[in-house]
Amino acid sequence: MGEVKKRAEIIWGIGLTFFMALLFFLPLRTWDTVHGKLYDLSLRIRGTLKPPPEIVIVAIDDSSMNQVGRWPWPRSKIAELITKIAEREAKVIAVDVIFLPLPGSEASPENRILGEATQRAGNVIYPFYFTLGRPEGDKKVEAPSYITPYSLILFDDPYKFSDFPPFTAQEIFAPIPEVAQGAKALGHINVIPDPDGKVRWDPLFIEYAGHYYPSFSLQIAAAYLGLSRGDIAVKVGQSLRLGKIILPTNAQGMMLINYYGSYQTVPHYSAAEVLAGKVTKEVLKDKIVIVGVTAAGTAAGVQDLMATPFSPKLSGVEKHAQEVASIIQNRLISRPVWLSFAEFILLIVMGIFLSIFLPRSRRIGALLISGLTIVIIGGIMVGAIYQGVWVKVFFPLVLIVGQYLLSVGFKSKVGEEVKEVKEEEKKYKAVEEDLLEAAGSPKKIGRYEILGELGKGAMGVVYKGRDPIIGRLVAIKTIRFDRLYEAEEIEGLKERFFIEAQAAGKLIHPHIVTIFDVGEDRGLSFMAMEFVEGEPLSKFTSKERLLPLEKVVKLIIESAEALNFAHSQGIVHRDIKPANIMLTPQGQAKVMDFGIAKLPSSTLTQTGSILGTPAYMSPEQISGRELDGRSDLFSLGCVFYELLIGLRPFKGENLSALSYQITQGTPALPSELNPQIPPLIDVFILKALAKSPQQRFQSGGEMASALREVLRNTLDR
Repeated sequence: MGEVKKRAEIIWGIGLTFFMALLFFLPLRTWDTVHGKLYDLSLRIRGTLKPPPEIVIVAIDDSSMNQVGRWPWPRSKIAELITKIAEREAKVIAVDVIFLPLPGSEASPENRILGEATQRAGNVIYPFYFTLGRPEGDKKVEAPSYITPYSLILFDDPYKFSDFPPFTAQEIFAPIPEVAQGAKALGHINVIPDPDGKVRWDPLFIEYAGHYYPSFSLQIAAAYLGLSRGDIAVKVGQSLRLGKIILPTNAQGMMLINYYGSYQTVPHYSAAEVLAGKVTKEVLKDKIVIVGVTAAGTAAGVQDLMATPFSPKLSGVEKHAQEVASIIQNRLISRPVWLSFAEFILLIVMGIFLSIFLPRSRRIGALLISGLTIVIIGGIMVGAIYQGVWVKVFFPLVLIVGQYLLSVGFKSKVGEEVKEVKEEEKKYKAVEEDLLEAAGSPKKIGRYEILGELGKGAMGVVYKGRDPIIGRLVAIKTIRFDRLYEAEEIEGLKERFFIEAQAAGKLIHPHIVTIFDVGEDRGLSFMAMEFVEGEPLSKFTSKERLLPLEKVVKLIIESAEALNFAHSQGIVHRDIKPANIMLTPQGQAKVMDFGIAKLPSSTLTQTGSILGTPAYMSPEQISGRELDGRSDLFSLGCVFYELLIGLRPFKGENLSALSYQITQGTPALPSELNPQIPPLIDVFILKALAKSPQQRFQSGGEMASALREVLRNTLDR
């Protein structure tokens, strides 16, 4: 290569370095997502850690549900479990369940029995939950008097909160006073996922009504160490001191969670075995015992699951146990205040080094230098994690790939050499695409050309695409099994996905979105479907955007006919909701997502939050029983109700309360909320939402016929 080309390559390399330095300071959420994925990778390379023997989990698992009964258990049964654990001289008992007021429980002795068991034990810790956000307008918020004593009181300088504000709450869901007043401590269980849905940070405290309330895990660790709130001090924007242990935090008071591993890294003992006296005193004596629900058999949306670096479905109780382990062992991960500056200097020095030496090397030399530099950067990342420090290496890695591709471009010649360069660029382009995955859409999936992104869901991204063979527009739904499920589950789930998607592809009906193709491309499973212009019915569920009554009735008739056809082919949807029914520009209904309805839900939640999908489940579905097409018709009845009045028929402050309403509650009649709705629709709704499948419409055809009769007798007059 001539000296002119070398100088030009050096100038371009330095320019690329300073461009990356500029990106380093841009506060984009995309960077957070990629940094988070590299953090996950570093923990997985480091491997699992051995938890301290002082922590065990008493799991309300499938075995417990089979022996004691389905969740939620009577509170007297929880009281019995606490008593059994206390008799075995556990040092701390943490119960990861919020005991909120239940309808009709005022006169029940259940709350008193649980409160008395809590007081006798004297070492029980309970959680509560916040709705985050600032209070609306001048609305005054106030915590219950029995919650306030558990707030933090020591701060180095409270005025710094104006510069480093923590998360603020506008509403609290606290355990009932009969239970909470006998507790040793209370703490919040709010989870703040990163943009990609992974839980990597824990807010050690949250501000509510002028007080700062510690997390559930922090309270467990403090109780075990024999510390009170007078031993907890906050250095605003930097750290929290728990006795002699310093917990590093970011500016918002959040601590990086040093996960020890995946499911059952911490020892589990079945709650049924504890109740039966099969767990000996030696197992629980002087231990931290964390009680929580882990049963896989509970209904979708009821489980306390979250995505973490080691697992897409880690139980909340396991998350608390691993976080407490890291605190009491002082195995914490930090980002010192000087680290960002050091990362910036590393980026500049490495960029200048590559800019000087790559132009002076042949292609194989450039490849070796770039590869060695990647190994060094990766070694820094993993080695730092072993030392409890998180070093962000995304920008150096991208710069290495960019500098190598730049060098290859300058070294390219005509003829055979051009072909060789293209092959090398293709190989390193794959590396670059992996690093920049979150930054944009792919060019192609399978044989389909990608034209743009339509939206994102719990399972993956939905793209607008084109079939180049016949020129047909398609919607392509992607599913990343490797990021949603455990490794041992993936093979069986993929096989089931392809079988069921192929079965759903046979559903050719004017009111069903047709599935054209399913496949896999570089580990990405996808489904190519009919591209439908329009909007989902979820856009028309607010009171301000309700559709005309006659229009709603006709859309439900068309949806019922679509379900009738699917059920006749032996296919049950399982996830009917407004977001899964499209309204086309021609005013017709199109039911979609038949092909993935039977996959386990990957939408992750926490105790106290309510997902959209469970609100439309039938009693048999939310109870985990066998389903048939009548479950879909119940869900369609819920959709009809919401489209009529702008409210869901079943609501609850938390998932347990929602489950109770679906299985036991009776919604208000639509005509009571909107006098314009004919009484015949009330009769229809009562039958559609009957608790027993035998009392509902027995087929989508019967439901559609009944609505047509309503249309003839009322709306057409």
